Amino acid sequence: MSTNYATNVKSAIAVNPTFKAICEFNIQQFPVDGYSRYYSQLGNGTAILQTAEQLNTYLASYADMHQHKLDLAFASLFGKEDFNNKSAEIIDWGCGQAFASCVLIDFIKNNNIKLDLSKFTLIEPSAMALQRGLEHIDAIYQRKPKPQTFSINKKADTRLSIKGCQASGKIKIHLFSNVLDIHTLDLNQVLKNVTSNFDGLNYFVCVSPINGLRLRTFYKMFGQSNLLSSNGSSIVTEVFRPSAMRKVTKSISRVEYIFKTNL
Repeated sequence: MSTNYATNVKSAIAVNPTFKAICEFNIQQFPVDGYSRYYSQLGNGTAILQTAEQLNTYLASYADMHQHKLDLAFASLFGKEDFNNKSAEIIDWGCGQAFASCVLIDFIKNNNIKLDLSKFTLIEPSAMALQRGLEHIDAIYQRKPKPQTFSINKKADTRLSIKGCQASGKIKIHLFSNVLDIHTLDLNQVLKNVTSNFDGLNYFVCVSPINGLRLRTFYKMFGQSNLLSSNGSSIVTEVFRPSAMRKVTKSISRVEYIFKTNL
């Protein structure tokens, strides 16, 4: 991978600035021996990534699956709630390379939803993945007025004090993509981070390939919340497999809990 990734990806997707185009760019950059050299370093998707090669391998290996699960979750959210002519701030917890934020940007555009995404707060322990996430959002927005971006290089269950950085009157949409299922994540501290830093109307989009019990537990911890969608069905779709260096049709397991609450 080039050290000048931000410039190269922005140039590569200039005609079609979407997350799907970012994925295709990364797949094109994935080396033939990438699977044997780097895949084991990903820790089944839970490792804190440290190198450009690991970031490229993770995106090539998992981005398709993330996108399909997130598209279904956003269809559930926007099918239940009307966000047209409103403004929202996005908080992407354990964001990695900001897959969830980028898929949301594309979903809103593709479905002509008139929701202004005024700010993205990215929370991620890997400094390299966090920077890559900022670069991905910047690349997608290169032909549009750019939202504010705010990055926090910490784990989602580290004690956070960021209340002063939020606009109290804005809707908040929290994205938890393949985060809550990690058994070492302290759900109680994540709850404290949410309730101590965000007020007003808050939406939560929680998706995972496994461990629906932890997602349900997190939802129940909010008490007076309104469940908009819970789903545990699998989907069959086409994904890139780095071991085969091609797209294959595969069954993908998914769990989603989508809810809202006033804080």
